[in-house]
Amino acid sequence: MHAAATVLLLRESSGELEVLMMRRDSALSFMAGMWVFPGGRLDPADASPAIRKRIRDIPDPGRDDLRAREGGALDADTALALTVAACRETFEEAGVLLARDATGRPCDPGRVAALQTRREAVASNASEFAALLESEDLYLDLAPLVYWSHWITPSVEPKRFDTRFFAIAVPPGQGASADLGELTHHEWVQPARAEEAIASGLIRVVPPTLLTLEDLAESHARHGDLEAMLAAERGRPAPPVMPRIAAQGEEIHVLMPWDPGYAGAAGEGCSPGEFPPHLLRRRSCVIVSRTREAR
Repeated sequence: MHAAATVLLLRESSGELEVLMMRRDSALSFMAGMWVFPGGRLDPADASPAIRKRIRDIPDPGRDDLRAREGGALDADTALALTVAACRETFEEAGVLLARDATGRPCDPGRVAALQTRREAVASNASEFAALLESEDLYLDLAPLVYWSHWITPSVEPKRFDTRFFAIAVPPGQGASADLGELTHHEWVQPARAEEAIASGLIRVVPPTLLTLEDLAESHARHGDLEAMLAAERGRPAPPVMPRIAAQGEEIHVLMPWDPGYAGAAGEGCSPGEFPPHLLRRRSCVIVSRTREAR
């Protein structure tokens, strides 16, 4: 199983919350054609001495809101590396650089635009991310990242990820673009209207993505604006969620741990009864058909 980090890049337009989503190439062997948030697997370079030099005020003992699969606190080095991976993947896949200059000011958008040509090098070799930051005398801006959720691929799947989701407002003035490698398109999607886009076939998503969109829409409606939302959600409980899969005739049921049928479904799972209200309010069972593509 691969440790991974995903970023929910957020902005507001005319008072509506928008999140950046990207379409995976339809020729890929994994999640082909699906719409996803920027992210990817943890790399050893995300914990290197070189990248640590590009972080000021390293948290000690790390982000204690990140938990291990077994429920205990995640070790500080891994927790820090996951936040680095979140920043690196955001630059690789979306061209957004979560960094500040040596004076502590947010990285100038014009400067970020000039660095777009280095995305491919970073994607090919993760250690190039630290080299880019050093050459530009930039420092990663980890503090604004809000730990949002923790999803683990069902045990029946051949390719599995243990993924931490982080939320952040896109830095002012920065644009976003797909890397045109694994990702072919990008859109700013309104979570409150995502269900309509999914139902009409405009976008296809996997269940954790759907539930995350619902969660974002609910949180924004509850708190009123993006700034208040991120401030209120900092420190939110984010226990690991590992769905189970159950086939019923022509349908596949993706069961969440709080679903009544979860305990009887086959496969590895996580303990029910330990989930906060914002998860328990999510749809407990997403149903897809064997005869059509999964949402």
